[in-house]
Amino acid sequence: MRLIPTSSYIMPVHPGTEGWEIERLAAEQHEFPATGKSHKRAVFLFSHGIGFNKEAYHPFIKRFVDHLRSLREYDLIDIHVVISDARFHGESARLNQGKFSPTYRWIDNALDIKQVVDELKLKQNYDQLIAVGHSFGASSMILLQSFFPHTFDGLCLIEPALKNNFTPMEIRLKHPAYSAHKRKDEWFNREACLKSFSKGPFWSRFHPEALQNYVDYGTYDTDQGTIRLKCPKEHERRLYLSAFPEGFTAFNSARLLKVPVHYVFASLSSTLTSEIRESVVPLNSEWATSTIVEGTHMLPCEVPDMLVPEVMKLISRVNNMKESSKL
Repeated sequence: MRLIPTSSYIMPVHPGTEGWEIERLAAEQHEFPATGKSHKRAVFLFSHGIGFNKEAYHPFIKRFVDHLRSLREYDLIDIHVVISDARFHGESARLNQGKFSPTYRWIDNALDIKQVVDELKLKQNYDQLIAVGHSFGASSMILLQSFFPHTFDGLCLIEPALKNNFTPMEIRLKHPAYSAHKRKDEWFNREACLKSFSKGPFWSRFHPEALQNYVDYGTYDTDQGTIRLKCPKEHERRLYLSAFPEGFTAFNSARLLKVPVHYVFASLSSTLTSEIRESVVPLNSEWATSTIVEGTHMLPCEVPDMLVPEVMKLISRVNNMKESSKL
């Protein structure tokens, strides 16, 4: 199931990054008006993981918005959701086809998220701006908030890709993720693609709606009559290779966040060690909380229903802090 956006945008990437002259971002906004006379506007900015597209997160977003709309306290609040495709992912990859930038890193993604915030005036036009990030997207949001501390009112960070050391490259290269450039990225059609994914242990855990959206909107039709992944696999590999320095920076930047932060960890994560899970909250215990949810690193695409209460925990803390500040 794909959510039909209220508005779609094409914007330049952040002016402080390489590629600023020619590379662009695709973003969409979903508006869910208040059921009564609105007196507040809240916006939720979502950010995805490496190799994925914004539509793969639509099932999670739909369940989240449906829950908010079931709450009486949101009857008078306009709910807006914004999500973009990272550069060289999803529709952004199609916009930037042939413009592959070997220098693109996680910090560039953090600045591109800032670009979305600025271009759409998410700080000026809303009473509340909440970040909901996953993996690479979550780490990028940590970096962004550490660079620009007044960007988000709160952050729900699902399996942020954090590192607390610099693993030797020889060991890193043995991790399956770094073989992304060898993965199959072309099929006869979407039916064949879906069938291929359904057999794999990684994909078999996906919620059917999320997997279908990945296949339908994470691929494009080629001139040869086949379909191919929108995210170039060599680019995907390069982002994985930069995970250690950037993830290490994000881990140490987590101590700088001075707004409510809620970490959601996966019980079966192969991305985050127990040491990282146990140490990131104490880095910033005044502001940070955490929960472990049953599943793997791909929680938003596996168990979207189970993540809704976790985002609500973050929102509750943000709202309580705001009320306390009025006393």
